[in-house]
This record gives sequence, C-alpha cells and structure tokens, in this order.
Amino acid sequence: MTRISNETKIALLAIAAVLIAIWGFKFLKGIDLFTPSQTFYVKYENVDQLTASSPIFIKGLRVGTVRDLYLDQTDDKTIIAVLDVERGVDIPKDAIATIVGQSLMGGKAIEITITHPCEGDGCAESGSYLQGSYRSFLQSIVGEPGQIDAYTERLRKGLSINLDSLAAANPESPAASIQSLDRSLRNLEVMTNRINHLLASSSAGISATADNAAAITKGLRDSNKDISALIANLSEVSNQLKNADLTASTQKAVATLDSVTLSLKALRGTLSTTESTISRVDTLAQNMLKGEGLVGKSLTDEALYDNLVRTTRHMNLLLQDLRLNPKRYTTVKLKLFGKNKTKGYANPIDDPAYQLLLDSLERDYDKRVKQ
Repeated sequence: MTRISNETKIALLAIAAVLIAIWGFKFLKGIDLFTPSQTFYVKYENVDQLTASSPIFIKGLRVGTVRDLYLDQTDDKTIIAVLDVERGVDIPKDAIATIVGQSLMGGKAIEITITHPCEGDGCAESGSYLQGSYRSFLQSIVGEPGQIDAYTERLRKGLSINLDSLAAANPESPAASIQSLDRSLRNLEVMTNRINHLLASSSAGISATADNAAAITKGLRDSNKDISALIANLSEVSNQLKNADLTASTQKAVATLDSVTLSLKALRGTLSTTESTISRVDTLAQNMLKGEGLVGKSLTDEALYDNLVRTTRHMNLLLQDLRLNPKRYTTVKLKLFGKNKTKGYANPIDDPAYQLLLDSLERDYDKRVKQ
C-alpha cells in the first residue's frame, strides 16, 4: 500500500486553501464560479457610481451581476459594462439594460427591460452588445417626469378641503384642534381686559399705601440724630474694650491649652504604638524559636538546610557544564516530518562536571555516616 508523505499532504492542503480563497473572493464580488453564465456588453455615457458586483434584475428577479467596468479604448469617453447573466435566461436583442437606483443611500443596479419573448435568432447571443439607458431613483419611484404634475395636483386638491367640515365630521381631527386654539385665545383676551379694569379700580388704595410709607420714612429721618449719637457711644465703648486687650489674652490662653492637649494626645498615641510594636516583635521572635513560618523553619529544619545546600551544588554543576559545553544549550535541533532526531545526552566520565557531582555525593554520604 502506497503511503502519502507528509510533504505531499501539505502541498495538497496549500493548493486547496488557495482554491478556496479564490472562490471566496469571487463569491464576495457576486461571481459564482460553479454557476454557468452568459456574458453581455453594454455601453454607457455615465454609469453614475455603478460598481462591479452590482446586481442585475429582470422584473425584480436577480439573474446576474456586473462583472467589470472599463473605458472604451476607441474614444476614452464611453464606459463598457460587462454583464454576467445566468444561462437559461433568454434576452431579446432589443432588450434595454437600464441603470436604476436601489435606495436613497445610492446603491445602483441594472434592470433589463424585456418587451416580448424571444426564440432562436431573435435572442441575443453571449458576447453581444445590448442597449443601455439610465433612470434616477426618483424616476424609479414616481415614473416619468410628466407624472409628477399629476401627483402634485392630487395633493393640492386633498389639502384644500374645508376645515369646518372636517371638524364637524371628527371632533378629534387637526381642524377641531385649530378651532379650540382660536377659542382659547379669545378667552385670554377677555381675561386681560378684566385684569386691567381691576387695577384701575384699586389705584386709590395703592396711593394711600404709598403716602403711609412716605410718613414712616420721614419719622425715621427726624430720629436720625438720636440714632447717630447712640452709634457713637457704642463705638467708644468698643474702643475701650479693644484697648484693654482682654480678647487677645483670652485667645492666647485658649491656644496654649489646646496645644498642650494635642501634645498629650500625640504622646499617648506614640506610647500605644510603641507598646504594640514591641509586643509584635516579641511574638515574632517566639514563633521563630518555635520553628513556625518560613524563617523559623529555615532556622530549625535541618532538611530544609540540606535541600538548600544540595540545590546550590546542583546550580554550581549546571554553571560549570554551561561553561565547559556551551553548544549543548545554544544548538537547537528541530524535528520535521520524523527526521533530525536528537540523540539522548550521555554524561562522559572524564567530564569535570561529572567529577564535581561525585565529590558532592561523597560529602553527603560522609555527613550521614558521621551522624
């Protein structure tokens, strides 16, 4: 039985990946490589942002995609569109390929207009040219420009209906709301007139209140001299108290007491912290003597000490071997398809690192015998 090598498997996998990538790229562009199609060409003066992979429709049914767009080399003005249409779709020779707008976002498509069926020589063959035209998105929705006037006239007649008849027919209609707003504005005008009349009738009382306020102000003005003398006396008493400097002495005493209080509190906190710290240090020392924790075990556990010594010796052996045989650690060998197998490492007897290992083992043995 023939066995396929790993190199052949990788080559086949790479070829399959390339083919799938090509098919996926074409599929994203709207071209299905596994679906047979026929090709037609159309000349346009302006394609209006039509792109490759745009859809092709016949009465709303998608029958193909635009494969490519390029300038005609004969005049450098006309644009030729290459259309891929599914096989089995018969297109007459006089069919018109119209560029239409799909949506308000600007997407374009081609609509093939067929006025009659075809048979035999009346059908366009693959590779032939079709007639081209252009229709904007507004024309696609409304139709011909002459139809816009008809829509506008119908809209004008619809808006010219009497608002009174709409309000009578439906109390919740916009016309009824407009009439209610008109009545509210009239009621607001009547209320404003009533407020003006009320203010006019109350003008006499407002004048009397103003006269009383003026009389009170005059009395205060006559008593201004007495009030000024009282303020002067209070100012003199305040100056005398200020000269006595009682406030400053009191403030200094209070500040001194506050400072002493804060110092005592700080001293008390310091003593408490010191006592707590000494207690923790004492507890830590007792735990270390008991062999608790990492530091305590390192002081009391002989096995841990032996392990540390043994680890240090092995590290010395590793460094010694790295110095004497650097190629062991710098050479990298890869295993590819079952080849380049690396042989196991054998420690030679004449290696100095091996002699150091034997010396360390002898010292460990002598130590155990003496114990």
